[in-house]
Amino acid sequence: MLARQLAKIGILAPHMGMSQESRAALERDLYQKLLELRGSSEPKALVASILELLVEVTETQIGYLELYPSRDDLLQPRWTISHNCSPTQEAEIRAVTSRGIVAATLASGQTLHVPYASLDERFGTLPSVRNQRLEAVVCVPIGGVGGGVLYLEGRRGRGPFADADLRLAENVAAYLWPSLEQLARAAQARANDPTLPFRQRLQLDGIVGRSAALAQVLEQVQAYARLDVNLLLTGPNGTGKTQLAHAIHANSPRANGPFVELNCSAIPEQLFESELFGTMPGAFTGARRMAGKVEAAEGGTLFLDEIAEIPIMAQGKLLQLLQSRQYHALGSNKLATANIRLIAATNVDLRAAVEARRFREDLYYRINVINVRMPALSERREDVGVLVDELLVRVARDHNLAPLPASDQFRRAMEGLDWPGNVRELRGKVEAALIRASTEGAPQVELRHFPGEPLKDQPTTFHEATRAFQRELLRRELVAQNWSVAAVAKRLDLTRAHVYNLIHQFELRRETE
Repeated sequence: MLARQLAKIGILAPHMGMSQESRAALERDLYQKLLELRGSSEPKALVASILELLVEVTETQIGYLELYPSRDDLLQPRWTISHNCSPTQEAEIRAVTSRGIVAATLASGQTLHVPYASLDERFGTLPSVRNQRLEAVVCVPIGGVGGGVLYLEGRRGRGPFADADLRLAENVAAYLWPSLEQLARAAQARANDPTLPFRQRLQLDGIVGRSAALAQVLEQVQAYARLDVNLLLTGPNGTGKTQLAHAIHANSPRANGPFVELNCSAIPEQLFESELFGTMPGAFTGARRMAGKVEAAEGGTLFLDEIAEIPIMAQGKLLQLLQSRQYHALGSNKLATANIRLIAATNVDLRAAVEARRFREDLYYRINVINVRMPALSERREDVGVLVDELLVRVARDHNLAPLPASDQFRRAMEGLDWPGNVRELRGKVEAALIRASTEGAPQVELRHFPGEPLKDQPTTFHEATRAFQRELLRRELVAQNWSVAAVAKRLDLTRAHVYNLIHQFELRRETE
C-alpha cells in the first residue's frame, strides 16, 4: 500500500551521493512514520524522527520545524523541533538567522527556495547570514499561511536543493499539517469531553462522540448495565442502538456470556417462532434439531432489534418467555429454561403501536422496564466532526486503503448538513468521499469528494453566519412576495433603499421561467 502511494507521488528519485535503492528505503521509512502519526500518543517524538529522516534523505545540514498555536499568534511557536542543531543554533534560527526567510514563507504560504542565501539581495545583508555564509536554504509552509514552517539548510558546497528534495519536503509538510491539526483537535476535545469520565470506567468500543447528549446516554449505561433487567433502546434509525446494546452487554455481569442479535424485521412471520425458540425433529416435514436465538444467548444477552416488527402471534410467546423464563422449542413438549437478559430496540413509537393494537400492551410493559433513548445526530452536531475522523479510519481499514484526514472545509460542511439517516447515512457519504479521494491520490478528503450535489463551505465566524442568515431570509421573502421590494421592506421593517442595497450585496437574481 505504501509503495503504491510513493509511486503515485512520484518522488522515488535518485539523489547525488546516495544510491537510488538507499534513498527509496529511507523514503519508505519516512512515509511509514508519517502514516503512523495520525494515531500517535507521542506525536512530538514521532515528528522529531520524521525530521531526522528527512534530513538524512535530503543530505542536508540542519532541519528545523516550528508550528504555531493559531494563525493569529506567530510570536510563540507551539512546537519547535530541530535536528543537527545545538540549542544556540536553534535559538539563532528562530530569532535571527533566517527570520527573513521564515517570515516570508509564513506571509506568502508558498515554498521559498534560496539557492545562495549569502548572495540573495533579500537576505544576504543579515549579519548572521553573512557570518555563517549560508548557502542553500528551503523553507516550506505547513498548513498554508501562518500555520508553521519546515526549514532545511543545505550543506556547504552542495549547491541548490534538487527538485526531488523540494518535492519531498513539500509532501512531508502536506502530510504533517492535517495529522497534527487532528491530534491538536483531539487533545482539545479530550480536555472538554463530558463523556471522558464514563470512557475511563466503561468499555465503549464503537461509541464515538464527545457531546453532552451522548454523555447523558453513557451515564445511563453506567447506571443500568450492571442491573439484570430488561432494557428498551429507542431513537431514530441509524443512531447506533446496536452499538449501545453491545456496550450495555460489555459492561454487565453477563459480559463473558454470548451477545446474540436478532433483527425482527428480517425474519418472515412463519419462521419467527422457530428462529427465536429453535426446532426439534418432527416439528414439520424435514425439520431437524436447530438451536434458537434464546438458547444461543444462554448466560448472556439477547438483543431484539426492530422489536415492533414481531408478528402479533409470536408476541404472546415472547411475553411468556419474559414472565416465566421458560419456553418450548418448536415441536417439543419439554419446557426449557432461559437464563438471558433481554435488550430490545425500536425506532417506532411503541405506545402508539399499542393503541393501534399492533403491539401487545402487556409485552410493552415487560420490555420497557428501563428506557434509554439514543439521540439523533441533529441533537449532537458537535459529534459529527469526531465521527467523520473515526469513520475515515474504519472505512479505510475495511477497504484496505490508506487512512486520509478530512480537510477543515469538509468537516465543517459535514457538521452543517442535516442527517435524517443519522450515523448510518454519514458513514455512507464518508465512505464514498474517501474512495473518491483515494482514487484521485489526494492527500486529504476535500469538499469536492462529497458524493452528489457539490457542497459549499460552512460559515466559520459569527459575521459570516449572520450574513448567510440574512441572505437566505431576504431570498425567501423576495420569493414569497413575488419580488415586490415594497412588500419585502414592510415585512422586514426595512427601507426600500436598504432592501435594494442588500439585493445588490448578496447578488440575488430573480429566477425567470
